[in-house]
Amino acid sequence: MKRSRVFSAAIVLVSMAFAVGDAVAQQPPAACQSLWVTAAGSARPLRARKPLQFSATEVLDLEFQVVVPASVSSQRRLELKLFTPKGHLYQTLSIAAPTASTGTGTARRGRSQTLTARLPVAGTTIVNNSLYGTWKVEAYFEGDPNACAKPRAFVVKP
Repeated sequence: MKRSRVFSAAIVLVSMAFAVGDAVAQQPPAACQSLWVTAAGSARPLRARKPLQFSATEVLDLEFQVVVPASVSSQRRLELKLFTPKGHLYQTLSIAAPTASTGTGTARRGRSQTLTARLPVAGTTIVNNSLYGTWKVEAYFEGDPNACAKPRAFVVKP
C-alpha cells in the first residue's frame, strides 16, 4: 500500500515537472526587430541591406543600432558579438535597455526602442593589426544561446 502511494506521488511530481518545463519552453525568446551598422557623419544610407563599407582612415568609430520591443526590461542586457574577417571573436559589447533616466536608447511609437553601442576603430587593434575585410556582428540577449536578429555583415577597409 505504501509503495503504491509513493509511486503515485512520484508520478504526479514528474508530470508536474514536465508541465512546468513545457510552459517555460513555450515562452518565445525576446526577438530583436533589426540590427544596423552605421558610422557617425557618414554620407552612406543609414540602413542599407548590403554590407556597408567603412574606411578605417575616415571613421573614428562604428555605431551599432538594435531595434528591440519596448517591453524589454532594463535588467535584460543585450550583447553584441563582433567577429573579425577570419571569424574570431573580437569583442563583446553589452548594452542595457534604457530606463527613464538613461539615454542608451530611443523609443519608437511606444512599440519598440533602439539600443545603441559604439566600437572605436581609429587607433585600435583593427588599424594596428590590419584587421580589414568583412566583419560580422550578432545580437544576443544575455543568457540566450540563439541570436535575437539576423547577423549583419560590414566591411572595414584601409
